[in-house]
Amino acid sequence: MAPDVPDTAGTAETTEATEAARVEALHALEILDTPREERYDRIVRLAQRVFDVPMVAVNFIDADRQWTKAETGLAGLGSTPSGDSMCRHTVQQPDTLIVPDATADDRFRENVFVRRDPHVRFYAGQPLRAPGGERVGSLCLFDTRPRRLSADQQSLLQEMAGWVERELELQRELDRAAEVQQVLMPRTAPHVAGYELAGRCVPAREIGGDFFAWHPVDGDRLQLHVADVMGKGIPAALIAASVRAMLVGAAQFNDQRTAFARVATASADLLSDTGAFVTAFSARLDPATGRLDYVDAGHGLAFVFTAGGHRRLERSGPPLGIFLDDSWDAHSTVLQPGETLVVVSDGFLDFFPSLEETLERALRADPTGMAAQELVDRAIGFARRHGHPDDVTVVVLRRLRQEDPTA
Repeated sequence: MAPDVPDTAGTAETTEATEAARVEALHALEILDTPREERYDRIVRLAQRVFDVPMVAVNFIDADRQWTKAETGLAGLGSTPSGDSMCRHTVQQPDTLIVPDATADDRFRENVFVRRDPHVRFYAGQPLRAPGGERVGSLCLFDTRPRRLSADQQSLLQEMAGWVERELELQRELDRAAEVQQVLMPRTAPHVAGYELAGRCVPAREIGGDFFAWHPVDGDRLQLHVADVMGKGIPAALIAASVRAMLVGAAQFNDQRTAFARVATASADLLSDTGAFVTAFSARLDPATGRLDYVDAGHGLAFVFTAGGHRRLERSGPPLGIFLDDSWDAHSTVLQPGETLVVVSDGFLDFFPSLEETLERALRADPTGMAAQELVDRAIGFARRHGHPDDVTVVVLRRLRQEDPTA
């Protein structure tokens, strides 16, 4: 009988499948090539002090490279070829990899980081796992002298690696929340004969407190909403989702003034309990006449741009959540052919010293000479190029002239 022969082909296939799943899990995190973030930098700085080592890094191991998300003492280390990576060995085993003296270890003595600056001698790497359990990276310590880690230190390194893993999980949840929030935003503008409509909202973080909405009411009329919840991030986003549902629902069956009164009543407990407030602009367009009936609850950033300049639409009262018992006056204006309604959130005010200078810059761009979508794209592009610490939203409604090609 022939002797048993190890199934090396099957083992190789399993290894390849495991590596493919590992790389796929890393890519699903969408962490590669992202900017540095304080939450990861804070962990490596703390580890440097706790373990008294000159160098610490959070590294992720791609198919053909190592990418550094955070580091201290490694002079801005970024992308490293896989063959030069010490952490690639860490992701191949389930437990902490400790190398007391790299010059005495066959795997590392010829490594570029050992032979050259920074002349690594000691290495300790704790595998970082994706939410599915795949080992995608390492929290690693480096020293220029041989040393060891005690059992307590190894436990602490494992715990600190868990901090990194929780940040990865939090990021995944934030990404999911951002996807859901974007679903709540209009994806396409309704067709309104004689008008162009466009809008965009870009949060300062993954999710934010700005929102806009549009929908038909009373047959052929168009309802617009733009709102800004005080604050940023998850709390503001949760409040925004609730207030958006209230505004859209109330506007379906009430005039502007009544709709706001009902939203104020319905949202009173939510805003009071969270200490939040909401600025909002809500307008209803009669396409046949261009009449725009609107309520501005402390928003104050709705403008009609004309061939000769602009007019700022009136405020109706304070933001939602400021006073428990209040009412909002309804106003109206007429959007003439060639005029453009622009509503923005206060994130755009961060780019200029005053509202006047903001408007002056907008007028120089000749907003009435642009299509609605072009105006939105240019405004959002400006915000992204200059960096926006707050959420930014812009909604544009342009009434076409008879001579416009799309009229």
